[in-house]
Amino acid sequence: MQSNQAGRAKVVLERVTPETLAQYAPRLAAMTTSHILNHNRSINFLHPFTSHQAIELFLKTSSYLSLDGPGRVIMWVAKLPSEESREALESVDMDGKSTDNADIVGTVQLAFHTSPNGVHRSEVRKLIVDDRYERRGIARTLMDELQRYAKEEGSKLCLLDTEAGYAEHFYTKLGWKLSGYIPNYAMTPDGLEKRDAALMYLEL
Repeated sequence: MQSNQAGRAKVVLERVTPETLAQYAPRLAAMTTSHILNHNRSINFLHPFTSHQAIELFLKTSSYLSLDGPGRVIMWVAKLPSEESREALESVDMDGKSTDNADIVGTVQLAFHTSPNGVHRSEVRKLIVDDRYERRGIARTLMDELQRYAKEEGSKLCLLDTEAGYAEHFYTKLGWKLSGYIPNYAMTPDGLEKRDAALMYLEL
């Protein structure tokens, strides 16, 4: 584990294994569905969907966490330090049921490309922070570690897509550049609106 201080929040970063992912997936799903249900964020699902499907969204990554080489995925979680974990806000899934691991307040994934001519590329996936802990530097702490690790592992170019108008400014402050927009890229959870995506890149 690695302790990081950023902004107002002190969190401990932990690299996720297939074994710990099985434990953490319900908590990660609860964070994700909160953004969907409370903020209408375009994250994978259309209504109706279930808690089980939200958990599977993370569990399907499990086999890639143990790979060594092209196609591997590295996942981190940000946890409150032990001295603060007792005061963690309750984690509740979309069915109103409590989940374990309420001390997890954020997560991110780094995926390495699979093709031989793309081994120098990597991609950011599922940067998610508990909406009750936003604007405390947690996302930046996760991204700083992701970018450090990607560079250390030989990645020369990192890519991501994000909902247009949502987080572009955050990534720009970290040095990311805007490549362009794709119109009507993803539907809102209610299926009533199509939102544009911003494509961004970082040369490491």
